[in-house]
Amino acid sequence: MSTQPYQDDMERLERHYAGLFSREGDSPQAVQWRDRASQERRFEILAEVCLPSDATVLDFGCGTGHLLEFLRRERQFVGEYTGYDLTAEMITAARRKFPDARFERRNIFTDGLDRDFDFVFISGVFNNAMTDNEKFMHDVLRLLFQHTRRAMAFNALSNYVDFFDEGLYYASPEKMFRFCKETLSPLVTLRHDYLVKPGAVPYEFTIYVHRCDLKPRAALQP
Repeated sequence: MSTQPYQDDMERLERHYAGLFSREGDSPQAVQWRDRASQERRFEILAEVCLPSDATVLDFGCGTGHLLEFLRRERQFVGEYTGYDLTAEMITAARRKFPDARFERRNIFTDGLDRDFDFVFISGVFNNAMTDNEKFMHDVLRLLFQHTRRAMAFNALSNYVDFFDEGLYYASPEKMFRFCKETLSPLVTLRHDYLVKPGAVPYEFTIYVHRCDLKPRAALQP
């Protein structure tokens, strides 16, 4: 077993998404979304963190740059975009589509980050089952928030669902809110009020974590 953090999980996920990309091509299905509408509904919610059009953005788990396409089309984004992903084939495709943006194949646990960003977006990264999903989420969020100047927005599957799909991870919205509030920043918003599939129970959530000068603090116990 590798001594690098999460290396076995990441290698497995890289193979998984490389296989999807080989079969599905440059599509939402290649990054494990059911269709373009549901994928872009998630992007819409993430962007409601109040993203200015000229911000610097990190798209963590960028795939082939679908978020960048959405931001430019729907939010008139003209800022500086960077995308990180583990899958080499997707990075190559993204660079061909968007030669004016920056795409990197990067493992943040071994390679770190070489700069800070105004906003960090994370969509779908936490959905696949891993050896220790909760710890992975905490470690990713801690590291990325250290390089966030204004706000970080991420989504995850909720455990408020009708059933669990094998191979996926369903997080507790309350526990993730508390982690962000007590560890990252006192300015945290939990969104569990939107649909990505008409007629279905809201089965995922989004959290915004804003940077501020105040320190996070633990909740008082009555």
